[in-house]
Amino acid sequence: MKVEINRYMRRKIIIYSCSLGFAIILFTLINHLDSVMDVISRILSVLGPFLFGIAIAFLMNKPMEWFDRQFRNRTSLKPGKCRLLAVLTVFVLMILFITLSFSVVVPSLLDSIRQFVNSLTDYSSTLGRYINYLSDAIGLSPSQSETLITQLDLFPSISKAVQQYLPRIADMGMDVVKFLMNFLIAMAAAAYILLDKEKLLMGLQKLNYSLFSTDAANYLTLYSRDVQHVFEQYIVGNLIDSLIVGLITYVGCLLMGFPYAPMFAFIVGVTNVIPVFGPFLGAIPVIIILLLIKPWYAVMFAIFILILQQIDGNVLKPIILGDKLGISGFWILFSVSVGGSLFGILGMFLGVPVFALIYAGIRDLAEMRLKEKNIHLEEKAGT
Repeated sequence: MKVEINRYMRRKIIIYSCSLGFAIILFTLINHLDSVMDVISRILSVLGPFLFGIAIAFLMNKPMEWFDRQFRNRTSLKPGKCRLLAVLTVFVLMILFITLSFSVVVPSLLDSIRQFVNSLTDYSSTLGRYINYLSDAIGLSPSQSETLITQLDLFPSISKAVQQYLPRIADMGMDVVKFLMNFLIAMAAAAYILLDKEKLLMGLQKLNYSLFSTDAANYLTLYSRDVQHVFEQYIVGNLIDSLIVGLITYVGCLLMGFPYAPMFAFIVGVTNVIPVFGPFLGAIPVIIILLLIKPWYAVMFAIFILILQQIDGNVLKPIILGDKLGISGFWILFSVSVGGSLFGILGMFLGVPVFALIYAGIRDLAEMRLKEKNIHLEEKAGT
C-alpha cells in the first residue's frame, strides 16, 4: 500500500524530527554539563581577548564617530586619515583615563580600605555597645548579650579574611602579565574593528543574506539593531550614569566630612548599575559603617542618598538612558530577580539587557508574522 505524503505531512515530519533532535541534543548537553562547560570555558579563554576587543570597540565607537566627523569637517585630510586620527584620539583618551584612574582613584580607594580594616576593632566595640543597649531594651540578660556578641564575631572575621587575602596579591604576578597581554591583543583587535567597521559590517550582511532566506535575513538584521540599541542605550549608558553617581557621592561625602569617601563612592557607583535593587544594595553597607562611626553621619548619608537617587532616577537616567528598553517595570523586576537568583550580582546587572533582547526578538518575530498575515492590532489606552 503506497502512502502519499503531501506538503502538510512533510511539514509535520520536519517539525517533529527537529523537535526530537533538539530534545536529544539538549538532554545530552544537560547530562554532560561539566564537560560542556569545560569546553565553553576553553573556547572563551582562547577567544577572550578578541571578545574583549569587540567590547572595547563598541564602547569607543560613538566617540570615534564624533571625532571622525570633526576631523572631516575641520580639516582637508582624506577620510581614511581622518578615521585613523579619530581612532588614535579615542585610544589615547582611554589610556589617559585608565592611567588617571589607577594613579589617583585606586590608591585612594586602597587607602580607605586599609584605614577601615585598621579601625575594625573600634567599630566592633561600638557594635557591642549597640547590642548591649538593644539587649536592655528587649530584656536580654548580660550573659545572653555576651553570647550574642561572641557568636557574631563579625569584625574579627572580616579582618582575618582581609589579612589572609592580601599576601596572595604577591602571587598574582603571572595573572597580571597574562591580563596585560590579553589587553594589548584586545586593544589591537578593537583598533582594527574601528578602522574597518564598514567593511566588516558589510561582510556580515552579505553572509547573512547568503545563508538565510530573505525573511530570515531581514529578521536577523532587525534583531541586530535591537542588540545595538540595548547595548548602547542600556549598558554603556548605565555605566556612564553609575560613574556620575559615584563621583557625586564622592564629592558629597567630602563636603559632609565623612571618612572613607573613596570607598563609599566606589560601593555606591558599582551597585548603582543594578536596576531596582542597586541603590539599596549600595546604601545599606555604607549606612551601617557610618552608624558605627557616628549615628548622625548615617542619618545624613541616608538623606543624601535618597535625594541623589531621586535626582538620578528623574533627571540623570532619562537624559543619559532615554526611553531605553521598551519593557515594563514588571519585566525589569522579573529579570533582575531571576538573574540575581541564577548568577548573583552579575546576573542582576545583565538580567535586564538579556531579557530585553529576548523580548525584542519575540516582539520582532510576532510583528513580522502579523504583517505577513495582514493582521493589525492596536493597544488600548492604559495597557
